Amino acid sequence: MSIVIPAYNEGKRISDTLDTIIYYLRSKSYTWEILVVDDGSTDNTMDLLREYTRSEHRVRCIGIKHIGKGGAVRHGILESYGCYLFMCDADLSMPIETIQLFLDKISAGIDIVIGSREAAGSRRFNESSKRHIRGRVFNQLVRFLTGINIQDTQCGFKCFNKARTIRLFEKLKTNGWAFDVEILYKALNSDITVHELPIDWHHNTDSKVRNLQDSIRMLIDVVLIRLRKYNA
Repeated sequence: MSIVIPAYNEGKRISDTLDTIIYYLRSKSYTWEILVVDDGSTDNTMDLLREYTRSEHRVRCIGIKHIGKGGAVRHGILESYGCYLFMCDADLSMPIETIQLFLDKISAGIDIVIGSREAAGSRRFNESSKRHIRGRVFNQLVRFLTGINIQDTQCGFKCFNKARTIRLFEKLKTNGWAFDVEILYKALNSDITVHELPIDWHHNTDSKVRNLQDSIRMLIDVVLIRLRKYNA
């Protein structure tokens, strides 16, 4: 399994996140690697990552110029070695043990398993009502513009069967926050299966999303996704 973590100015928490993930993975029988893609950070993220790779050879870091979360994830996925790919936010707002639930679904034949904060059985912690409402409005716009029936496209925890989905990332055009919509839109308009997995999600107040500016950019990207002609 390859875990891909996009990181932009995550110096305050990236070491703790890696410690938590590695502690969990060391008890597993399968082979694994962690790829952290530094998206042009201006803090000490890259220095911390280089230090980390000296002590743990299964952690790799890739430095790119700042292009956005979608571009960082694409770089990491295309550089990965694993048969199963797990996308993970640097804030680790989902309990790490939940990874096994994703892998169980992938092993059962699902191509893409996405963490959902809206599916039955999911739970949200420490999230403001304003942020929740913004997310629900965006989701309704995504459904209206693309026609995909997904309750939560934007959760940062997703698992992929590489053999079945790598082509989605090879053709990914959206570099920003809405790249998840492009991946799922292309998947659901092809023969690729998608499953929403309810998770416990703990909101982190140190979010990199700027409410107005990024919301407008995401909406524009969703419109562009809908207008493009895709061959998934």
